[in-house]
Amino acid sequence: MVDRAPPPKDPEMALSTESPPALRAVPITPDHDPPGADRLGLSPAEIEQFRTQGFVVKRGLIPRSAFKPFIDLWWQQPPVTAAGLSRDQGGWRAPGEHWPKENRWGLASNWMGGGAWPSPEDERPGATVGERVGRLPYKLTRDMSNDVWRWHGIGHDPAFVAATSAHPRMLYMLEALLGGPVKRPRRNRGIYAVFPRDPEAPASRLGPHMDQSMTELSAVTYLEDVPPDSGGFTIYPTSPQLLYPTSAQAINWVATERSAEVMDHIKTNIQPLEFTGKAGDVIFCHGWIVHSAGIHETDRIRFAAVQDFNKVRERSHMRWTAAGKNGGPRINCDMDGVFRFSGESDDDPADGHREVTNQWIMDSNEFVLARPEPFDDMFREWNLGRRPVEGNVVDEPAWWEKYSLPLLPTGGMPRGTGGTPAVPLSDIAEYGGDGIWRVTSRANDWMRS
Repeated sequence: MVDRAPPPKDPEMALSTESPPALRAVPITPDHDPPGADRLGLSPAEIEQFRTQGFVVKRGLIPRSAFKPFIDLWWQQPPVTAAGLSRDQGGWRAPGEHWPKENRWGLASNWMGGGAWPSPEDERPGATVGERVGRLPYKLTRDMSNDVWRWHGIGHDPAFVAATSAHPRMLYMLEALLGGPVKRPRRNRGIYAVFPRDPEAPASRLGPHMDQSMTELSAVTYLEDVPPDSGGFTIYPTSPQLLYPTSAQAINWVATERSAEVMDHIKTNIQPLEFTGKAGDVIFCHGWIVHSAGIHETDRIRFAAVQDFNKVRERSHMRWTAAGKNGGPRINCDMDGVFRFSGESDDDPADGHREVTNQWIMDSNEFVLARPEPFDDMFREWNLGRRPVEGNVVDEPAWWEKYSLPLLPTGGMPRGTGGTPAVPLSDIAEYGGDGIWRVTSRANDWMRS
């Protein structure tokens, strides 16, 4: 058991290295699936594939018709209308040239308790100019070679969650893989849309990384068909098995020096696989799988729901991060709920009126309380065919409910908007002197009520 909290990490920081990926992905097509891919549950071959490769694909798990209302809604959103996109026009190349550098679509006036969400370059009392604001309901980026819109705001829409992460057939698969009690999903990361690249832009390329999040099991569901070379979710099979023994803990990911060496090996030597398929196909992966948006060289938009899942467990603290002020650095909260300010700059460590944020796009945003070292069998606590599925799904309160944080759209805001703003450090923690702020955990209050 690991007792001491490891050094805190920025919750937005993924595990990657500077070495480029060496191999081009090959597609996962139905003819490569083990027996059982078209049926609910897990066949012996699928169990073996997950144990040794870290993933399994289920074809037609959710009916295509379940996604139509959300695709229709997608075409009505500001990133589409701002770029003048039409569902019937085709092409849809590189709309990012029409997107604002900083959008503030779909945000409430609740930053630090009641203000407008700033842009990073705005002067504001809770942070140094230039400090990031964090995720937005409409995250627009120009990645590598392709423009990407991550519609995080739809990820907490109850109807969208019911059609994707909490669909009954998804819940069945979660228990078949993870085992119960499964934490009923309350949100996911939303719809990730990857657009065709501008033909004059550099060729599309992979950006392999591991998220370093609280996720035990991840999944990607296609909302429309994704043929090869259309930005399909790309994985590095066996990467969870290779990375797992390099973590200092079994359930919370804690990178060690060995982790970067293994990541370089994965990027150089492991053959990546591109998940291709029809709307309603789902790939389930161990939460520590190395992955990337896929090579995108066709004229289609890739629509996918990105999802994270966990078992019900006793939890520790949230992954908070605090903005620097007066030239001081950003400080992250550790697993014990402690912020440590050094006092080596003009940033007053006792100043509690500073912005603290979290990675609100995640369904699970809290560390697990137990800190065992990696098990001899990394799937010791998983199901994987050991027990029948019994519907052992528990309504653990969402993290934003535990901490009374805003997230859902309010005051007549439309669907697909909202997000958790910065709150003052003094709202979530108490100052104990010597630069130490301690957060009060509410993670497990619901278990005792």
